[in-house]
Amino acid sequence: MMIMDRLEQDFGRILSGRDIQRHVVGRMVSASRLNVEGRGPITPSDASTLKTRLREELLLQAQTRLPITYARLADSMVGSDATGVIRDALEQLMDDDAAEGLPLLAAVAVKALELGLPAPWFFRKAEDMGLFAGDPADLEAYAFHAREFYRAVSLHAGLSHSGQASGGTLPPVLPPADG
Repeated sequence: MMIMDRLEQDFGRILSGRDIQRHVVGRMVSASRLNVEGRGPITPSDASTLKTRLREELLLQAQTRLPITYARLADSMVGSDATGVIRDALEQLMDDDAAEGLPLLAAVAVKALELGLPAPWFFRKAEDMGLFAGDPADLEAYAFHAREFYRAVSLHAGLSHSGQASGGTLPPVLPPADG
């Protein structure tokens, strides 16, 4: 009986640790690799540099075809759990991408891996931009996010509609659902 309790405790610690992403969804690109190249954490007041490095990080993350959490981005890029700073930069990236007709690269960042969705502000911002209509906690949100995530990964990881590497075109942008 004591051995079973110990196994359950160890298993629970493994699945609830900081590195759960590595155990559950595979290796995620860590923004801290930028520090290896001689760059330290960005100060929140340097918005231009943060936006540039955040775009670089999200492009690399899209190539892995895996999402990354806001907390992980904030921790590795700003040096603390400054998710508000990351949010502001992600909203600027959304504006830039929409203006260029590109997929929303910010879709690669999610609130938590368990649900795999961005925070409600992502959907409100997309709604303000005329790209999304619906409830951020409803099926439309999942569909919108999946489409934008897939479009970003398709563009930046070179995937075709069948999931194979390709230099093809992006999946079409559908009009937002009336809601």
